[in-house]
Amino acid sequence: MIGGGIAFYPTLAYNLFRNYIQPTKWSWYSRVNDTLILGAIPFTSMLEVLKNEEGVGGVVCCTEQFELDAAWGAIKPKEWIKNGIEFHHTPMKDFFGTTSQKDMTSAVEFIERITNQGKTCYIHCKAGRTRSATVAVCYLMYKYGQTVEEAKATISKQRPQVLLHEVHMQTANEFRQQLDRIKAEKN
Repeated sequence: MIGGGIAFYPTLAYNLFRNYIQPTKWSWYSRVNDTLILGAIPFTSMLEVLKNEEGVGGVVCCTEQFELDAAWGAIKPKEWIKNGIEFHHTPMKDFFGTTSQKDMTSAVEFIERITNQGKTCYIHCKAGRTRSATVAVCYLMYKYGQTVEEAKATISKQRPQVLLHEVHMQTANEFRQQLDRIKAEKN
């Protein structure tokens, strides 16, 4: 729990506080489209709403394992699975961490499989601002052929607190290049 772990509780508290005082401007989660939700780490008190009202059938978790363990009341992988919701873990370090193109592709393919079943996929990190937003950007590029900027704008319109740092934009740009290479090879 070194590095990003030191800031875990203060930044989680910050997000809880912002959500409490500005629930419409700083929502815990935001629906991006009919099949995609981008949000902060979900708590057990939210499980029934996410499952029954939001139609969540899959979750992409972008937190490190210690964050899931440390967040009291967070929905654990076993709890998702017990409730018939598939779980995919793509761990990234908080703030400036990202993932490999292989792991990003795996996350995007998981989202596609869930959404093709007519279910919603909930993508989350601790705050739903950076790591999970990077995955959501990559999914929108994959699904709708958007550019990085278009996908980021789509997400930011629904979730204004999204904040992608240079490393996250680089990951998204590399993913876009990978998609373009695959498309060129097919033609």
